[in-house]
Amino acid sequence: MLSGSTLLKCMDGAVRDLAALRGTYRLIDKTDTAIRLIGKALEDMGAGEAVFYLDAPVSNSGRLKQRIIELLGSSSLKVQAEVIHNVDAVLETKDYVITADAIILDKCVSWVNLNRRIMEEAFAGYPYVDFMRPEPVRQTAAEKEAKG
Repeated sequence: MLSGSTLLKCMDGAVRDLAALRGTYRLIDKTDTAIRLIGKALEDMGAGEAVFYLDAPVSNSGRLKQRIIELLGSSSLKVQAEVIHNVDAVLETKDYVITADAIILDKCVSWVNLNRRIMEEAFAGYPYVDFMRPEPVRQTAAEKEAKG
């Protein structure tokens, strides 16, 4: 949403974008904002600790780890960032997982819909396609909330 991509509110309630994931990643001008939004949302929810699992085969995961620690290291959260192989297998065994990956959501113990929370609180006017409705309708989070 920071880069202006189309967002989908999927039938499971998760918000996903149409960005292609190809096993590569690079830090962009929106990275710091995204990390700060995640940190603020976690603090607002009263989380005491956050562990970020980053996939080792994905390019620049080490740089992203450093950036997460730099930006959130002085927050009230106890923050860890780990670059590991096979992140999916680890997340599938955890509570309070934050991801929009449907396969992990189906297998993990429990999950937190943080991306949707951030979208609705920080970007209430951002348009999305709502697949939770019987027929997809393009609307903003604020319009959805106003309709109840």
